[in-house]
Amino acid sequence: MRIIVYGAGAVGSVIGGYLHDAGHKTILVCSKANTEAISKNGLQIFGIKGDFTIKLPVVNTIEAVDFKEDDIIFLTMKTFDTKAAIEKISKSAYGLKTVCFQNAVRNEALAAEKFDSVYGGIVFFGAKYLEPGIITHVAENSLGIGVYPEGVDEFVETLCEILTGAGFSATPYPNIMAVKWSKLFRNLSNALFGITGISLLEGLKYEVPRMMMANILEEAQQVVDAEGIEIVPLAGQQPVDKMISSLRKPGNRDFEISGDEKMMLRPSTWQDLYLKRGRTEVDYLNGEIVRIGEENGIKTPYNSLMVKIVFQMAEEGIQPGVYTVEQLNEMIK
Repeated sequence: MRIIVYGAGAVGSVIGGYLHDAGHKTILVCSKANTEAISKNGLQIFGIKGDFTIKLPVVNTIEAVDFKEDDIIFLTMKTFDTKAAIEKISKSAYGLKTVCFQNAVRNEALAAEKFDSVYGGIVFFGAKYLEPGIITHVAENSLGIGVYPEGVDEFVETLCEILTGAGFSATPYPNIMAVKWSKLFRNLSNALFGITGISLLEGLKYEVPRMMMANILEEAQQVVDAEGIEIVPLAGQQPVDKMISSLRKPGNRDFEISGDEKMMLRPSTWQDLYLKRGRTEVDYLNGEIVRIGEENGIKTPYNSLMVKIVFQMAEEGIQPGVYTVEQLNEMIK
């Protein structure tokens, strides 16, 4: 069995790198710059599990992969690239098992249009792409897998064992999409961090951003309840209502934040805006709530504002910190 990690940025490089280091045949498919750096110097991963330099096969185009019948595909690109990626490989890799280790909730349905064996994957760890060939693994190490749209089979169990052996905490989920919805809720505040420039820890420490985060989540909860969408919390994590009540507790939190922690705990939306990549996943996170709200006649001012501002920042190359939380609150009124 060989694992093809397609779209290997920060997350895909960590997954693929650890798997290869544990003795599993792995190929990374990533950008030209990342391919050249890894080919020359190896994949360098720094962070919570230690420092690694891993030599592994890497290519910068999926057409360079000679697919075999027992290959497994991990999709790890951003959702806005999923459809084009699937079109590229659907003919040459049609019968292969495909796992969507991606944020949002639309990737599995896109993959199922072209592949028979599709699995949902959840990534619950933090990683940053520092520069080509160099990744930092900043927090957590959890992964989740389940059959799309539901169920657990022998492949899920086997893959969880493989990933656990590579150093991850891998959990099989029989209701993978309900759990991915829970992860989407956790990602809804990414836009807030990208707009304001605050870190995750700063958002949790201070009352004003926590109230904004709670408002975003409550609005989303109303929308998914109207649509009848099931949400199941990630293993060891709070359900949405508990998340909201925790955020609503008044006062600032009594913990200190170092400068290093401020820089480390930044979501992908912040990274996309900071690096001026021109695109983010906001349309598949907060935008998902806005779309469903419109279909059900429910107004979504908080999530709509997140989408509007992040789109503008991405298009105009505006870096994080353009507005404060207080200014955002004024825009809602």
